[in-house]
Amino acid sequence: MEIFFAGTGTSHGVPVIGCTCPVCTSETAEDKRTRSSIFVKGSGGTSIVIDTGPDFREQALRAKLNKLDAVLYTHSHADHLHGIDDLRIFSHKSRCCKTNEKPLHIYSNAKTLNDIQVRFDYIFSPVKEGGGKPYLELIDASIFSTEHPLCIAELEIIPVPLLHGHSEVYGWKISEKVSVDKTYSLAYLTDCNFISEQSIELVRGADILVIDALRKRPHSTHLNFEESIVYAQKIGAKRSFFTHICHDFSHSQIKAFLASHTDGSLNIEPAYDGLVLNTPCAP
Repeated sequence: MEIFFAGTGTSHGVPVIGCTCPVCTSETAEDKRTRSSIFVKGSGGTSIVIDTGPDFREQALRAKLNKLDAVLYTHSHADHLHGIDDLRIFSHKSRCCKTNEKPLHIYSNAKTLNDIQVRFDYIFSPVKEGGGKPYLELIDASIFSTEHPLCIAELEIIPVPLLHGHSEVYGWKISEKVSVDKTYSLAYLTDCNFISEQSIELVRGADILVIDALRKRPHSTHLNFEESIVYAQKIGAKRSFFTHICHDFSHSQIKAFLASHTDGSLNIEPAYDGLVLNTPCAP
């Protein structure tokens, strides 16, 4: 499994338009944060994207993304959804293949799927055939669970319910068996301010945890640094990464904050755009 951090920034992105703060004017590559998204590729080549924000086109080009098997959405806020039109190149590729007339599958909760249908109604309205819209099928992921996961080739996927203010949103757990007795798992929990004990149990002991960590200051709908650390300790992943980061702190300042607020056993660090993680291969 390969994990590509396509974007690690908050809804404004970093640099923020019109801002001249030290982080927004930084020349350090790790301080350039596009809207949050992650790309996952299984060892068999299965390709999954979580969220398609306004920067999705540039992110896909940067990652050299040339194949896509499914899209998982956390929720319908613009910074996670409004690059959806750029999925058309992937859905058209599948339609052009004579052996595969299936639409590109989109998974999320019912609220997000309804928002997609309303906000991007042209995608689902009958119109004259042409190349101007994606070919998508919306699937309610609430039917999937630990006992009945979504299986896409070598990857097993389950939704992880979270609260983002008063909104019910999804995190995602993606797993792949790498040997007879070992499964490697990623828990992606962005845009939340509360994680229930039931959801913690779903991702406890994950190999990789990616968790919302907007800033040091409190926020009404996002975890701040200290809250993210507490949840990371409860989940107990082998490695943890902050994402959805605003422009209050630079990458190096977040690393310094973590060094002073955690011990080495937690193994937590800020993610950055372009970071690639490769899981162990099966023997």
